[in-house]
Amino acid sequence: MNNHGMIRGIVKNPAAPADVLLRLLSEEASDVWQTLAWRSLPDRVVDAIVTSPHVTLRAAFAENKDASGDRRARLVNDPDPTVRAAVATGPQWFRSPVDPLPEWAQRALLRDGDAQVRSRAEESLPPSPALAELASDADPRRRRAACRAWEHLDPERRGLLLADAEPSVRAEAAKRASGHDADATERYLLLTDDVPVRRAQVLARAALHPVTARRLAETGDVHERAAVAGNPAVALDTARLLADDPEHAVRLQFAARPDLTEAQRAEIDYRVSESDRLGAVPWVLDATDAEVLRRCATSANTLLRRSAACNGQLPRDVVDLLGRDDDLPVRILLCENQPTVDGEVVLDVLRRWTSPLKGMLLDHPSFPRAGLARRFGDDPEPARRHLATHDPGAPAELLLRLSHDPDVRFRRALASHPNLPYGRVTELLGDGDAQTSIRAAANPALPPPLMHRLLDSAGIPRRAG
Repeated sequence: MNNHGMIRGIVKNPAAPADVLLRLLSEEASDVWQTLAWRSLPDRVVDAIVTSPHVTLRAAFAENKDASGDRRARLVNDPDPTVRAAVATGPQWFRSPVDPLPEWAQRALLRDGDAQVRSRAEESLPPSPALAELASDADPRRRRAACRAWEHLDPERRGLLLADAEPSVRAEAAKRASGHDADATERYLLLTDDVPVRRAQVLARAALHPVTARRLAETGDVHERAAVAGNPAVALDTARLLADDPEHAVRLQFAARPDLTEAQRAEIDYRVSESDRLGAVPWVLDATDAEVLRRCATSANTLLRRSAACNGQLPRDVVDLLGRDDDLPVRILLCENQPTVDGEVVLDVLRRWTSPLKGMLLDHPSFPRAGLARRFGDDPEPARRHLATHDPGAPAELLLRLSHDPDVRFRRALASHPNLPYGRVTELLGDGDAQTSIRAAANPALPPPLMHRLLDSAGIPRRAG
């Protein structure tokens, strides 16, 4: 392994102690600073990063999804606006919840002396009382940002924003109020400069005056017609105007209405194929009634079942029911959105799904790691045999045998397995395949003295003291 590969492995080693990680703060290891700043870190290393003279290190730590809001807030008063802007933006990781900054930190960023930092905070901070306080700000852009915290605004401040002198503020306020106020929806439609798709997303959940709903059904663009067709607030008689719309997207939304019977849905010309990537139906996504969700889960309408799989209030029996669904995307969405889905469903989806995103399922809380070695370690099919590499209790003798598999994927996967015999791990440190040797350096079974020697050989200086 070359020196750079050695460093790339050790920085990812979950067992690397603080004194090893601290060595990676040297400029000789700058290539792995981002990886270091984004990993789980002990307090000593966090202390060193937030006081580091290097802006890139501090800014990278602000994006650490595993760092608590309190830890990231230590950079709120950083002398460099680039770092403070990174704190305001925060970690932006796909499907990864992030601990929010404490409110005092949010307020500090919203009042920062640098305009770029304030702008990032206004755009990126979650809805909160701190953001709502901007409702009375002299700057219309900040009042508009306050509308994102609509649920934290009292009726008086909402009314002031709806009547704001600045059209863009009124439009944003009207958008936020449109779910329960048809007059607000009218104002939104008059004032908004949203693109058609975004406007349709608002209309799909908006309260609508009957005359407006009919006008949109008759003369709206395809996005508006689809939104009206599926909006439960629109009278069925009006929505029926769209049952035979020439656009399939419109008919598809009409077929997913809650006020249709299964027989009525069957009369509509729509289809959902396994390859279709469709957004969840808004009213299903928002549903909290267990019986409503059960009806969606048992519907012949595939879109309703896919949408139910995304609902965060899904009862356990419905999770189990959808886990047996014939539609693979239903089961994929179930695994992506339901932490209690049966582990065998997760395993089956992992084996059948062809997307690069399938690897995320390995981190699913229900993924049945235990026992995979016993079940698949001797399977003649390489893809199934490879599942054994994910078993934390896999016996050393099996791992040793699999690590000699001619398929390089086995060496790569097993090089970082803590149960792989130590002698084999050290062999793999010098493997001709770079990915294998990097993973070997990330093996938690490596003793810290060896980690230090590897860093010595890579030219990473030891810290004084």
